[in-house]
Amino acid sequence: MVNNKSICLLVLVITTLFNTANGAVAQHALADIALAELRESANLVGLAAVSYNQQGEKWSHYLGYADKSTKLGVSATTEFRYASVSKFVTTGLLAELVSEGKMDLDKSIYSYIPDYPKKDYDFTVRQLLTHTAGIPHYQGLHDYNIDNRAEPYENVQQGVSLFENRSLLHKPGSEYRYSSFAFNLLSLVIENAGKKPFLNQLSDMTMAVNAPSIKAEKFDEPRVSWSKLYDTAGNSLERGNIGYKWAGGGLVGSASDLAKFGLSLLTDSIIKSATLNQFNTPQKLADGSEIKVSRSSMAVGWRIRENRFGQEFFHHSGSMSGARSHISVFPKENESIVLLSNTQWSVALDDTAASLQMLINSQPEQKCKFNVQTFGNEISRATLTFSQNKEMCIGDIKLGEKLTGTLAGNTAKTTFRMLFTADNKVALVAPIGIFQGTINANSLSLDILDKLYEFPIK
Repeated sequence: MVNNKSICLLVLVITTLFNTANGAVAQHALADIALAELRESANLVGLAAVSYNQQGEKWSHYLGYADKSTKLGVSATTEFRYASVSKFVTTGLLAELVSEGKMDLDKSIYSYIPDYPKKDYDFTVRQLLTHTAGIPHYQGLHDYNIDNRAEPYENVQQGVSLFENRSLLHKPGSEYRYSSFAFNLLSLVIENAGKKPFLNQLSDMTMAVNAPSIKAEKFDEPRVSWSKLYDTAGNSLERGNIGYKWAGGGLVGSASDLAKFGLSLLTDSIIKSATLNQFNTPQKLADGSEIKVSRSSMAVGWRIRENRFGQEFFHHSGSMSGARSHISVFPKENESIVLLSNTQWSVALDDTAASLQMLINSQPEQKCKFNVQTFGNEISRATLTFSQNKEMCIGDIKLGEKLTGTLAGNTAKTTFRMLFTADNKVALVAPIGIFQGTINANSLSLDILDKLYEFPIK
């Protein structure tokens, strides 16, 4: 027989579960709104975003078309070009070799590829990973005889052959010069250190973490799951042959598998925590100065930075014809977040990923405290118009001409969406990205492209 106490306990449990479920939906709705606004304001054909934690997929949102001509929508199985996020995956593969004792970052590359043409200076694996070895990027690309319609590439040596006889751009360790070809060379180092072809080692690693869609894009083996490619005007692009740069920019896969891979770096499943700490250490040039890349510090293979709330994450972005890509991994939060698009556009992806991570983990501000509020400083002013959207407070913000021009990118947008959390954080959604800030009774604070804008209430 069930007594009153048991009934009350059951009701309490059901009520708690119902409220928790409702809270989770509302919480994730902030990220859904932000991503949808980003896609619309930037005129993107297709966009995917996924977050993973130790329990599995935490949040995902798929918008737009994988193929606009057939109205095929972006889905969990859509595979995008990873562009330079391929370097992030390659770095993970190399870190695995370091964890296994098969690779020493500070050894000469000639220890692993003795037949590589000799240069004026020796250089190390670490210098390749930190873009300080002096390997050219795409300088004088026409001289490399790269034909995007060429016969399919069969091995990584063919890609290395495009630049192996070039001189170094500078003395190794003296400068930072970004180079996709440096990662071509790393794939050859990985082959010899791991004693197995690069693509086989890549497959072994991705299968081990249940991310099988991550593969090299092969010109002669198209997959129906591949998204089409689009320019900034939404026009379809021809798919060129990128097999010459698999390790640096030639991988393809789904958003969820990339997020799973990123999270696996935190779980000791492919690399040890001591190795991850080594790879997440800011790197320095020979003169002792720290290597800075935009708003981040150069670590080993990827970049590290903190958001305005002190959360540290390591990340990499990518851009190429018909693709924009990003992955961020938050070690303390045990969370990864991925954004992939089939449309090339100018966006602050590291800020956007950090902002989405904030929104995924925040409760929305449910009730608007004002209708309109004006903020201002000596440089600019901001006018916020608040509106109640179901159980969330949503805002639209107008800013000064200069800041508006920056945020609008190549669009004519003059008003931007603002989302509010219950703990006084804000996310400003603009065509060039999503940016974090705070709001209270006295002021609005926004962190945009590493510059802090303070707007006291007027």
